[in-house]
Amino acid sequence: MGMPIRNVPGQGPAWVPPTDVERALFDAKARGDWDAYIMVLMGAGTFSYKPKDLVDRRKLVVNWLTEKNPEDKDSLVVYTRGELPRRRHDAVACAVSLPFPPEEWWGSELQGLLVNPGSPSGAYFPDAKRSRRHWKSLKKNVPMKGHDADQLLTKYTGALHGAVAHGLACGAHLAVHNGVIWNEIGDVYLNYQDDVETLREAWGVTDRRNWQVQVMALLEGRNSPNEPELLLRLRDELARQYPGSHRDPSLWQQAAADAFAQQGLGQEGIAFLIGLIGKISRYEERFRADGILPPDGYVTSAFGYDFGRAVNFARWGLSARLAEPAEVEQVVIKAGELARQVYRTWEEYSAGYILGRVLRFDEESFGHMYDSALTPHRVLTQDPASPWRNIPFTG
Repeated sequence: MGMPIRNVPGQGPAWVPPTDVERALFDAKARGDWDAYIMVLMGAGTFSYKPKDLVDRRKLVVNWLTEKNPEDKDSLVVYTRGELPRRRHDAVACAVSLPFPPEEWWGSELQGLLVNPGSPSGAYFPDAKRSRRHWKSLKKNVPMKGHDADQLLTKYTGALHGAVAHGLACGAHLAVHNGVIWNEIGDVYLNYQDDVETLREAWGVTDRRNWQVQVMALLEGRNSPNEPELLLRLRDELARQYPGSHRDPSLWQQAAADAFAQQGLGQEGIAFLIGLIGKISRYEERFRADGILPPDGYVTSAFGYDFGRAVNFARWGLSARLAEPAEVEQVVIKAGELARQVYRTWEEYSAGYILGRVLRFDEESFGHMYDSALTPHRVLTQDPASPWRNIPFTG
């Protein structure tokens, strides 16, 4: 049985559920259907806070930070993603798998479980420890999402219009693929531990200085190889001078060979560029077949890949406590501004992002690195609720 949390002053009929999860929780609570409430909670993913220093030292047994329940006693507490507060630097949001295992119920003074305290979607379960077996039986019927969730999640109380929303929408490929809210500069991306690991293992970033260095490299388009960008610019200039020439890769290859030979590039380097043009052309052929490009379209720049990653990289840095919200917001805005300087539409931007991604990692396998960008592209270009359908690409 759950008990409603006392609403904080000022909340009432005008309350807007941050996401569909909180709306579903609120509706289940209003019906008094606590099994449905718990199933929504377990399917959505939940978070609780731990002391940062203990998490960083990888203490296997770490006490969760507790909060006062309606009876003014300490309780375990969990939040859904849409209700995560902005916490202190010394406390971090970690993923929780409900129901809590028995060893987490340390201390006889702990009383029950709080969910989203202070929110109309919240509830207090004084009997959560005793309900554990029943909740585990409910969990068997809850669809669980994998790592590659590919889901458009929107925070209705987050940025929906303006420069911040536009910049965040430039990072939406990865947000959709990872199943995180696209329009949030919030306390976590996936969760503190995973976001720290992503920065450490994939980027070699463990401190604020290196985070800043990598952000600047992404915004300046220096994280990805330079050769594709040079070739794409050359082809775009060729297409403008000779309409229709973009349809013939051999013309592009000859123009590149002549231009770079004049700059003193040797035969080995020219051969590499000729091969790269062939690879780009084959990718673009697949892009047209899959609807990423129109029938006669071509990619003008691959900078979109660095810009889109800059948005997500900034959000990882915030979660890992390497950056502050205000500076992350500025990175997001700058990424959006840079994208507008290079592309004219969301579709052009997406094609550039995907080309940059596959040239870096796919090796013409058309495998995971391609599919994990293609599916978000389709979601973002087709879903009526997508930011790409509701935020103009140009100002």
